[in-house]
Amino acid sequence: MKIIYKILHKLNKRITIMLIPPGKTNPLKTNISLLFMCIFVILWTALTLWSGYLASRHFDYVKTKIDNKVMRVRLLFFASQLEKAKNMFEKVQENDGNIRLLLAMDTKKSIVEEGLGQVFGEGGPTLAQTNAFAAILSGGLNKISYHEILYKIDTLYEQYKFMRQSQKEIISYIRKQKLLSMTMPSGWPCRGHISSVYGFRGRRQLFRKNKFHFGIDIANKLNTPISSTAAGEVAVSDYWPGYGNVIAINHGQDYKTVYAHLSQRLVDVGAYVSKGSVIAKMGSTGNSTGPHLHYEVYFKENHVNPMSYLINHSFAQHEKERCIQKKVKKSA
Repeated sequence: MKIIYKILHKLNKRITIMLIPPGKTNPLKTNISLLFMCIFVILWTALTLWSGYLASRHFDYVKTKIDNKVMRVRLLFFASQLEKAKNMFEKVQENDGNIRLLLAMDTKKSIVEEGLGQVFGEGGPTLAQTNAFAAILSGGLNKISYHEILYKIDTLYEQYKFMRQSQKEIISYIRKQKLLSMTMPSGWPCRGHISSVYGFRGRRQLFRKNKFHFGIDIANKLNTPISSTAAGEVAVSDYWPGYGNVIAINHGQDYKTVYAHLSQRLVDVGAYVSKGSVIAKMGSTGNSTGPHLHYEVYFKENHVNPMSYLINHSFAQHEKERCIQKKVKKSA
């Protein structure tokens, strides 16, 4: 109690505060107790701290409001970009299907469609995520979070990768067809008319028996120019019994062509010839009744009907023929 009494006694002491205005001789005086002075300082300090706290809260509120507005602008921007990307991917997917259709590629299920199935189907976004994405594109941004938009951007990126994979497949296919167009025999090797077709033919005075004809005969005047029907390397340039002067060309991709009964051979073994290059002249050497070209086409070491290549059959037919050859080999 004595300690409290002493403290109160000291706080009751009065102090004099003197204010001297400039240019005046009479100072202003006031007497206040030390207790009042302490209470005033405490209240002033508390008021200052409270004001600072309120100002800080207001600043945080304003900052959060501004951040929300900035976020909303960003969401609107991302939504517009996603809409553009969605439209672009739809056009690319449509073009992908059209290109595959023009190239006679397998359109049963393209890579892009498989990719989209993986992204939006099993193993892809959930129904809620898909609905959220639809809300973005329809303007329902108030219920869409920034992270969900980022997720949808990643989803679109996955679609982009599938589309790139599809484009690579198309480019590879076009390159294959370009190579095939250079190596697959097509067109007529010379001018003239077909005097004998591929397959069994009746008795001829020269042969005196039925015989399978492994090529076609194109008749014309002696020394009519004969051209290679595809690019390739000359494998044979010689005289063979029955064939007479003969040239065989290896075109790659399992294709070979034979040109027989020539009057003159213009290329040697090992020479590379391009499609349309003149390689020989028409003759009647070997077993022949008159000037003509005996023309054969081999595919996978087997004789095939050259007529299909004279009319330049389509690549789809070629692929079908390859598949048939594979099935025959597997069954064998």
